[in-house]
Amino acid sequence: MGIFSRKNKNDDRSVNLSFVDGIEGYGKGLAVELSINTEKECLTIKSRVVKKPEVNLKFEQITGINVISEKDIIEKSKSTIGRAAVGGVLLGPLGAIVGGMSGIGNKQKSKTHYYMVINYMSKDREVKVLSFEIVGASLHWSSFVEELRSKINAETLENEEVYL
Repeated sequence: MGIFSRKNKNDDRSVNLSFVDGIEGYGKGLAVELSINTEKECLTIKSRVVKKPEVNLKFEQITGINVISEKDIIEKSKSTIGRAAVGGVLLGPLGAIVGGMSGIGNKQKSKTHYYMVINYMSKDREVKVLSFEIVGASLHWSSFVEELRSKINAETLENEEVYL
């Protein structure tokens, strides 16, 4: 497989991202590879540079996935109290991280940052959040999100009413 391929050496669709939050022992900014492991029916997350344990998340545990911009997060942080949701996914600590960064530095924005947010049900039946930043090396991320959504049968809830 080539360096710009959509699939990893196991022939699973994969994408390279920068880790933000949600996995114990993984540091912010760590280069990670997310791959759709069809054989094990799970999402596999592994560090690309530093030796870290591989993390597997069963498709059935994943409740939502979406790609959101920094602008969307900041607007939601200003307009809601508590856990913000954008495009049908909870943001978790990502809202606080990006919201805090919005007040730092110059007001001139040169580029917008995009984040992939994955919600899942933990073993304790608690909704948890995984956050990744889409970086220059994150090729083919839109087709990755589409394929993962098809595996988990998740649809975005952007314009739908939600009843709890």
